[in-house]
Amino acid sequence: MPRRIMLPCNELRAGYIAGQSTAALARRYACSPTTIAKYLRACGVPLRNSRFASIAIDAATLRRIYLDERRPIAAIAAFFGVSASTIGNKRRRYGIPIRPRQLVRAVADSSLL
Repeated sequence: MPRRIMLPCNELRAGYIAGQSTAALARRYACSPTTIAKYLRACGVPLRNSRFASIAIDAATLRRIYLDERRPIAAIAAFFGVSASTIGNKRRRYGIPIRPRQLVRAVADSSLL
């Protein structure tokens, strides 16, 4: 049988408005984030959008940094303040091809054998 918990609206509201996430509040009150969201709604607190804000990265800029300057995806992600997967997703969306691996060095090294 599920347990019935009572959460204080004033504490939930104060924590959430101060910037705590539903996950953080759930850890604090030993329940699920869904339960916290349900109680916040019942307390009349409008919930924040849980999706990450989309970041605008110009296709030409990404193409130049990735293909021409040959910067690693991790460095590009750090520059824009996003994850490496976000840069990979943008690269695919813009139709930017994967850079070829640097085979010239591998071929030159193998000739030394």
